[in-house]
Amino acid sequence: MNERRIDERRRKDEAGLIAIDEHTTLPCIVYDISASGVRLILPETALVPDTFILHSACIEGIEVCRVVWRSDETIGATFSRTAA
Repeated sequence: MNERRIDERRRKDEAGLIAIDEHTTLPCIVYDISASGVRLILPETALVPDTFILHSACIEGIEVCRVVWRSDETIGATFSRTAA
């Protein structure tokens, strides 16, 4: 299997919050992170829109993220600041 990641991922396993809108957040686990993106784990990824705001102690401030792929309990997303 060919590795397609540009940046090295670092395992985190830290709590995070996904902001759906100004009134709704979903708890998640930041499973791993790189300079360009993140892998998140949560019970139901269908509730997460294609673009969302992520807050976690393992990132500086907040990040606007864009979903690249999703399964039932896992989301892979890029940070909008690095998206083309």
